[in-house]
Amino acid sequence: MKLFSEIKRIFQCEELCISERRSTVEASLTTTIQRLPDISNIELICSLVPLRDTLTMSFKNDSNDILSVSNKLMIMPDFARLTEGMTQNDNIEIRIQIDKTVSANKFSIYNFDTFSEDLLRIPMVDILKWFSELFSSYEYLVFEVFDSNISFSSETMAFVSNESSVFSPSFTRSQRLRVCKETAYFYNMNTFEVIPEDFVIEGIEQNDNCFRPLFEKLATILSLIYVASSASIVETALNIQINGQRAITHSFDLESIRKNPKWLSIYYWIYTDGNPTDKALIAHNVISLHCKYADLLDIDEKVYDSIKSNYNLYLRNNVVHYLELKKDISKFIRDVVAQVGDYVVSTLNKFKTNLIAIFGFLFTVVLTKVGATQRWDNIFSRDAIYIIELVIIGSLVYLVICFFEVRYKLKKTEQAYNALKNNYEDILSEAEIKEAFGKDKLFVDAEKSTRKGIFLWSAIWGVLLIATIIIIEFITSNRGVFSWLLQKIFVVN
Repeated sequence: MKLFSEIKRIFQCEELCISERRSTVEASLTTTIQRLPDISNIELICSLVPLRDTLTMSFKNDSNDILSVSNKLMIMPDFARLTEGMTQNDNIEIRIQIDKTVSANKFSIYNFDTFSEDLLRIPMVDILKWFSELFSSYEYLVFEVFDSNISFSSETMAFVSNESSVFSPSFTRSQRLRVCKETAYFYNMNTFEVIPEDFVIEGIEQNDNCFRPLFEKLATILSLIYVASSASIVETALNIQINGQRAITHSFDLESIRKNPKWLSIYYWIYTDGNPTDKALIAHNVISLHCKYADLLDIDEKVYDSIKSNYNLYLRNNVVHYLELKKDISKFIRDVVAQVGDYVVSTLNKFKTNLIAIFGFLFTVVLTKVGATQRWDNIFSRDAIYIIELVIIGSLVYLVICFFEVRYKLKKTEQAYNALKNNYEDILSEAEIKEAFGKDKLFVDAEKSTRKGIFLWSAIWGVLLIATIIIIEFITSNRGVFSWLLQKIFVVN
């Protein structure tokens, strides 16, 4: 039924100004006395408006005489008084107003284009209030669209253009509202008595559905409200508080909130099956940890999976195990840091042992010959220097081996550290892993310190060995392999 198309036909007019707001429709046109329809056609127009709505038609002539017709009046007024003394070409101004109400779960939309424009331009607060008022006494709503071929629905609302369409909601809305009230504290619940299911469009995707972006945004807002520990709407701001392992508070401008399907997924998970209070507590813990590193509106699939995995631990009565898990991680990190630090100590001990062995050998050579001669050339003979250089070269090789050994151990320790982190990805969320492992700060600092220590002691070790060779060859006229190499180099150059 296209009311305004029928009005244009009956009044023989080409232009009709129509404005439909949420609860009121207004239209106006101008015709002549000659084209003024008879009573039967006026009655036909009135009959096209459902009885739940009130139609008022006002006729005003050039003399400003006004006559009104309503679909709620059984007797039509006498139009002869309005046209008396007027010519056939005189104008009649007609104004139409329809006041809409909900009855038997149905609500009318006469001009979908102007209705949707009005709904999309008003603030979010007013939209939430209006839908709450419509649902105040009903489990579901059917919006009858009279002028367009429209067909889509949510779990509690249907927009249809066929008056005979039957809509059956998939769940009891009042029961869900009751559970929401018991689980989450929403300060404005009596003012905004709506739930996410009211705005989740079901069925086939309709990319040209002008309400989809709005409804997705409303579903996200309401999911935030009912997932949070407490929430309130003050003017145009949504205030959210989540009390988990840490308390977080956020305030958002309603207009700036963007859709995030993961909030809807968490909402469905909490309020579908199981104990919603227990589920909400688990969700609060995970979300509060995650939001140390990310914005509340940016939660993703990993957070959702972490909530479910934590709840599975809870169901298996493994909360103690979960805490022991975090304790084991801390112990592992301490052990790894201590092990990495031991690499420096180990290298230092090898350096001292090697140094003592070399200088012990040198002192042995000196002491065995010092009584027999006072000349360094006799103490450090060419053969003795060759042996000393051979020992020092062996020490340098041992230094290189120790250096690469420590690097290999560091690499293996790092691999073991990362492997442990990866093993916990199925149990802990990314945020919890960062929390438990302290963003790897202890391990990274220990590794840097170890590398610096190894480099320092290796450098000292090498310098002392080379300095020993240079000093021995400097204080004696006998020359070893190093002197021979230096002579070859300088001769070649």
